Amino acid sequence: MEKQQQFLEKLKYILPANISFVDSLSDILQLSPDSVYRRIRGETSLTFDEVVKLCGHFRLSFDSLIECDSSAVTFNYNQIYPEVESFKNYLRNILEDLMLIGKIGTGKIIYVAEDIPLFHLFAYPELASFKMYYWMKSVLNVPEYQNQKFSFENTDREILEIGEKMREAYLNIPSVEIWTEYTVNSLRKQIEYYYEAGFFDDSMQADIICNQAAGLLQLVSNLADKSSKLENRAVQNFTLYYSEIEIGNNCILVEVNNMRKVYLTYNTFNKMSTTNEKFCNETSTWINYLTAKSNLISGVSEKQRLQFINKILDQLEVTRKLVAES
Repeated sequence: MEKQQQFLEKLKYILPANISFVDSLSDILQLSPDSVYRRIRGETSLTFDEVVKLCGHFRLSFDSLIECDSSAVTFNYNQIYPEVESFKNYLRNILEDLMLIGKIGTGKIIYVAEDIPLFHLFAYPELASFKMYYWMKSVLNVPEYQNQKFSFENTDREILEIGEKMREAYLNIPSVEIWTEYTVNSLRKQIEYYYEAGFFDDSMQADIICNQAAGLLQLVSNLADKSSKLENRAVQNFTLYYSEIEIGNNCILVEVNNMRKVYLTYNTFNKMSTTNEKFCNETSTWINYLTAKSNLISGVSEKQRLQFINKILDQLEVTRKLVAES
């Protein structure tokens, strides 16, 4: 019963303060409020089916309820099919997670960025369009994209709308980002490959994307300068680190009250997540070591920040010249 009460307490922390915990459980489990109260007080055990329903609704792994072997970790993931609608659902799931974190109001996102964090891309529609096109054509192999060249005019507007909502939600959540000088490399290589392969409908669009990528870097630099993703500088909700240690994968740690959740990317852009306590604690320890060896370049250290941003801008300039001179 102690485990049951710990589990229910974890669910309670996930819900926004303005939503009744008892009413929510009553709806999910199709039980009366009295039956729910008995489970909360530990007078009645949750059935296996009830645990499954709650884990599914709140997106918690079952191993968060029991003592597991330290080498066994259960991850949740959303399977993506080679279809445009499936890709949209992938973005919608990210949006739902962000909105949930935002509603709770005490959440924080720590993003160890091997690639540019997805949310920043949607500040520039053409740049975001290219990245989404690349994923659907070259990673998901969506059939209708295989013989189609990239063009801004062919962009699915609903994808951009979902992306903009994702970005707005992210702007309001306190976050820490850890970048390296290689964080923009994958984008550069994708632009160069698509340009040389003739996948741009208009070669000028490659130049526009390079310019927007440079604009994104300046935007991130400005956010770091004021330590805020919002216009109101008084809200300090953005911290940026520069790591000289190369990062092998995107890793996101979400902290909400006394709960942690880790997201790892796989298959280029998809994500899998876990709330396994030991795994989350180890991830948090690794991130703490990484930040301790990194340079804080938000709020302070203007010289280091500008040197870092300019180094990446120089890399982008090589790509831009390649595109412009070809």
